[in-house]
Amino acid sequence: MSRIAVVVLGVVLAAAAQAPAVAAAGSARQPVVVVTTKPSSKPSTKPSSRQPSRPPPPAVPTPVAIEPQPNQNCPGPGQVSSKVTSVPWAQEALDWSSAWPLTEGQGVTVAVVDSGVDFSPQLAGKVKAINLLTGTGYGDCVGHGTGVAGIIAASDVQAQGNPFEGVAPDAKILSIKVNNQESGSAATLAQGITDAALEGAQVINVSITSGNTPGLRAAVAGALRKGAVIVAAGGNDTQQTGHGPFYPASYPGVLSVGAVGQDGALAPFSDLHSHVAVTAPGVNVTSTTPGGYQAYNGTSFATAYVSGVVALVRSRFPNMSGPSVVKRIEETADGNTGQGTGDGLVNPLLAVTAILAPAVARSPLPTPRPRPVPVERAPVPDLAARTTAMQVVAGALGLTALVAIGAVVIREGRRRHWRAGRAQR
Repeated sequence: MSRIAVVVLGVVLAAAAQAPAVAAAGSARQPVVVVTTKPSSKPSTKPSSRQPSRPPPPAVPTPVAIEPQPNQNCPGPGQVSSKVTSVPWAQEALDWSSAWPLTEGQGVTVAVVDSGVDFSPQLAGKVKAINLLTGTGYGDCVGHGTGVAGIIAASDVQAQGNPFEGVAPDAKILSIKVNNQESGSAATLAQGITDAALEGAQVINVSITSGNTPGLRAAVAGALRKGAVIVAAGGNDTQQTGHGPFYPASYPGVLSVGAVGQDGALAPFSDLHSHVAVTAPGVNVTSTTPGGYQAYNGTSFATAYVSGVVALVRSRFPNMSGPSVVKRIEETADGNTGQGTGDGLVNPLLAVTAILAPAVARSPLPTPRPRPVPVERAPVPDLAARTTAMQVVAGALGLTALVAIGAVVIREGRRRHWRAGRAQR
């Protein structure tokens, strides 16, 4: 009997020793909830008051600072200059520095959903990055995203002899890497837009085009609901991409951009089938690239100029809603110049200074109700005029009577041969 007691005691001690290990393993996956209730002889007939658990919020990668030097794992750059020697024509055409006394984009984060952003001295200290492509690093082997970011927010270093500058040099850049080559996935692009909105970016630059997919449409709608302004490239017509419409530029609510050349005409590659809200320079424009500067072509870079202007507006009017910002950019543009140009060339100074008429909300027509019908009333009689008229009539009648009496007397007098004479006394 004592042996049985010893065995039972050993089993109990072993179970007690294993219990903490199971709880710890369970807690590594999800919290363990222990519910204690009193036993009941009758089954409960009341519905359970426990609410279904809500799904956890989507996890967002933590942005990190980019490397303090260009990515060395990328192939050597092409036509790259170490310095810009003359003022780029786009800076002269848009003259965004005239708006800097009012705002330089401070307090605004612009998400660049692209190929990453590599190091550039003019972007130092203002870029944080998220990489949605594992194993590719945060650098930009394509150079595309770095060029976009430079147009948006490159610092003003004219005092150091470099005339190139970004539209909103005080804005911050959130690089969200969604491709590592010229093409990428629509699903990854959609995830990048969603992450940008969750990170609180007020402006989301999408210089990438895609077809229309449910995931991309949902991501754009979600970002717009969070108040972000999405600025997207209208697209380039090439043998590889074909013709539009391209997305997300053609989704409602997106500020879509076409490209113009130095002569102001629409660039021959700028797509005519996508929706275009405004235009910006997109031919032979200068910007940063890994290792220096280079010239770019495409609606991708026209989009970057508009994103910079949106950053200026959002900084100048921090309480303005996303749709109102889009409306302001469109209404202050320089005017339509033909198919594919929307409201025309973006105008940075007017965008931050113009006083626009407030939008009048349309209200539904009220239900018709009976209205009182006015009834004409007789005018109030003029008593004074009536009295005067009566007096005139009475006078006229009296005069007529006297004339009639006089006529009778004269006739009788002639018949009786009355003659005038003195009265007898």
